Amino acid sequence: MPAQIAGLQGIGRVPGTGRRTVLLTGTSGVVGRAVLRRLRGFDVLCLVHRSPVCEPDVTTVRGDIAEPMLGLDERVYADLAARVDAVVHCAAVTEFNRTDGSLEATNVAGTGQVAAFAAAAGAVLYHVSTAFVGTTADGDRGRTAIGYAASKAAAEEIVRSSGVPYVIFRPSVVIGDSDTGEIAAFQGLHQVVAGLFAGIVPIIPFDPAWPIDFVPADVVADAIGCVVENRVSEGEFWITAGEAALRLDEGFAVAVEVARSLGVSVDMPRFVPPEMFDRLIGPVFLDALPAKIRRNVLRMLEFFTTYLHSGQAKPSSLDRLAALGARPLPDPRESLRNSLRYWAAQKGYGQAETETEKAA
Repeated sequence: MPAQIAGLQGIGRVPGTGRRTVLLTGTSGVVGRAVLRRLRGFDVLCLVHRSPVCEPDVTTVRGDIAEPMLGLDERVYADLAARVDAVVHCAAVTEFNRTDGSLEATNVAGTGQVAAFAAAAGAVLYHVSTAFVGTTADGDRGRTAIGYAASKAAAEEIVRSSGVPYVIFRPSVVIGDSDTGEIAAFQGLHQVVAGLFAGIVPIIPFDPAWPIDFVPADVVADAIGCVVENRVSEGEFWITAGEAALRLDEGFAVAVEVARSLGVSVDMPRFVPPEMFDRLIGPVFLDALPAKIRRNVLRMLEFFTTYLHSGQAKPSSLDRLAALGARPLPDPRESLRNSLRYWAAQKGYGQAETETEKAA
């Protein structure tokens, strides 16, 4: 029987105390980039498809998770399998509206190839899924997210049936670093804020009391890193805010505050019941919008439908992971504020005021 970790009864770990060698996928993505930084001190081998990794003390291996043997020749594959004792699988297609087969090729078949490598290496597979793996459509709205959620659910089943020791992580919406706001790529939440700054989000057809669950990228990475460091070899962990999640209106209040602090004049959106919007407001409001703005608004509605589907708080494992030394969830308002300020700075907001102050 595997040894047990104090504070995590029933969660096993593989024996060993030496420096771990980790194969990491998805290093160009939001979670993968943050995990790479957290794994400094490990021997990290990054499997990359297109985007190179420019980090010190990191070995890059060019391959493709959607291909047999990860797109590697037999010698390289065997050499990697002999060296690696942990696989952290972050690579995934996350765009909801993909219809080119890449969701299945990368998220499903790709996970199968990664699991096969973990089996060949005798390694623990640390698989990054999503807290929204059970998303379903709400009428016509939310349908574009179904394919993504289904692909992640199928990937989890592949991991469970692979026969390798595994850990599954389910992060919720991932925002920027809790202190700096930095993020590898802007996400759907940033698109919503862009609409708010542009003045095209006057109405939100959701209950303002519903939770909007997000976690900073560094918190996600630290939870994963602590599990890998402690050699945990089984379990499924929800990396979410859970009961600490902000209400939807609280999140928008932070966004409005950031906008106004940068000299952007915005009003707090009006919240209306979804059925009222669909029956009375939506048909008139949406039809009156220019085509480009209408597409942006529909994309924002899709985002909210996906991430606010149940109106219920997500389960969270952060308290359990604290037994491993994982950092607690920072103040969600401050984390969101920092994330939005970083986004705004990258988009040029506030620069005019800064230049004026310098001239004065």
